[in-house]
Amino acid sequence: MKQKQKPQRSSMVRDTLSTFGTNAFGSVMGLIASLVILNKMPPFEKGLYNQVQTWGEGFFTCLGFSLNSAIIYYVARYKFKNTKGAIKKLTLGVGIFLIAVSAAILLVMFNATDFFKETPWEYGLCIVIYSGCSFLFNILTAVLRGENKFKSYNMINLIQRILITVFSALTLIWPRAALLTGASIGISMAMIVLAYFCARRWNGAPEEPAPEDDIIVPAKPIFKYGLKAYASNLMTYINSYIGNYIIQGVYDLSTFGIYNTAFTIMRQVWILPEAVGVVITSRVASMKDNNDKVRITQLSCKIVMYITVVCAFLIVWLANIFVPIIFPKYVDSLTPLKFLIIGSIFVSFAKVLSNSISAYGRPELNILPTALGIVVNIIATISLIPLMSYNGVAVATSLSMMVQGICSLIIFCIFTHTNPVWLIVPRKSEVTLVANVFRRK
Repeated sequence: MKQKQKPQRSSMVRDTLSTFGTNAFGSVMGLIASLVILNKMPPFEKGLYNQVQTWGEGFFTCLGFSLNSAIIYYVARYKFKNTKGAIKKLTLGVGIFLIAVSAAILLVMFNATDFFKETPWEYGLCIVIYSGCSFLFNILTAVLRGENKFKSYNMINLIQRILITVFSALTLIWPRAALLTGASIGISMAMIVLAYFCARRWNGAPEEPAPEDDIIVPAKPIFKYGLKAYASNLMTYINSYIGNYIIQGVYDLSTFGIYNTAFTIMRQVWILPEAVGVVITSRVASMKDNNDKVRITQLSCKIVMYITVVCAFLIVWLANIFVPIIFPKYVDSLTPLKFLIIGSIFVSFAKVLSNSISAYGRPELNILPTALGIVVNIIATISLIPLMSYNGVAVATSLSMMVQGICSLIIFCIFTHTNPVWLIVPRKSEVTLVANVFRRK
């Protein structure tokens, strides 16, 4: 039994480190792009570009029914050969629904409200295209993650980040939102094609499911799993991003660009938690021993927590040094950043533990933490905006992320009968395991 577990454990460490390295390098590329964009692009133009990203991702999250989450679980457990028919059917149906509804919503908002009063209609069209591309790209990468093709998954994300950085450099010549918006959509389409070929290609014999899982899976159970995950994922998105929408609705695009800069810097704290969350879902879903599932989650949670705390304070320290010097137009983003960074530490628990719970086949357990987070967010936002302006939105978002992270920890401990101490305090065996990884043993 030990001989069988060792490769799985080492492969998870390998894939996690690979994904973390890719995300970290992508973050550096993003910083380089920001050096160009923030220095050359006016806040209004940056607001237009961020608007396409925010609304495009929002429509994908709200209208995609978390189909990608369901695909990761079912491909990891039943393998692609038993799920490909259902995946094709669901992708076509949900994709058409997403594009049609998002287009209808934007048509009403552009013509009947003042929400997009500063936005040219061409950017509304770009939002619809961007949301469709995001949906299809996430479906294909979900297949890659479910099959544990993390080498291909990371390669695609790396190429995408490099291309975006290259096009960002062109803003030195033409600092307009149209350039970055068009480039983002074009790059997304190219990455969809690459992800499709990577999903169809396999080096060596594909993994076989367990005998009891070697059955053809219809579309209905995949969609039902997606709906269970959908409620939690939708509320998580709302809890994290509602501040961006409030800023756009209450203030102008320049203020939105400044707040979004603080939010973007804060998101760099999530590089490791998101890397672990990406890998842990498919790994835990394919495991049969519950003790192994709990041990891997405990170790992952502890590593993520300690590194995230260090990175969070390091990011704030560096931002306070370099933003006033390099990005003087965005120095006002430092105040909301200080508030947001605290909540980002706590929500790192949720990014690991919620993915582990989903891998147990119980994504609905993640609904309560996100629901409580939204309640706190709404109450705090209403209370703090009159007192602190848009900085009150940052405080409300941070408080809600703290609540979500702590509740996720409690629910995981109850569900798996785990002492919360072992999600925070390392065991001697875990310290030895991590030390051996870095010694390349």
